[in-house]
Amino acid sequence: MTGTAALPFFEREDDGIENLPAECYVVGLRTSPDDEVPVVRLTLPSEVVDRTVLAGARLSVWLSADSGRLILDGEGVDHEALEAALDAGPMREQTLLTLIDACIDPDHLAMEEDPVGDLTSLRAQLVEALAKVDGALARLRG
Repeated sequence: MTGTAALPFFEREDDGIENLPAECYVVGLRTSPDDEVPVVRLTLPSEVVDRTVLAGARLSVWLSADSGRLILDGEGVDHEALEAALDAGPMREQTLLTLIDACIDPDHLAMEEDPVGDLTSLRAQLVEALAKVDGALARLRG
């Protein structure tokens, strides 16, 4: 490889199953973007990569007050990486109401051990949340 530029790559190992978590990732070096056979190729187990990436990202979720949309944030991730993560899944479309709809879906509730207890707990949390919103509005209107 003397005198040749090496291009790093990192990709999901193509196992033909896109809807399930990756079993492995492939990382290495190619001499050009069109090379199918890399000069260096390492296979890494997904448990190692996923844990490292997610722990390093220090992800958190925020709620937009005006739209109810969820906002993904990460202290250890740059803006472009967060945008790519958002583009890869349904999170841009999720709001507080869509989460509640999914939570109270009869098929979802049927899988729960204690759906009545779970919904009672959810209701109590929502009542507390509404009280906090009312308190914030009262302070702002002052």
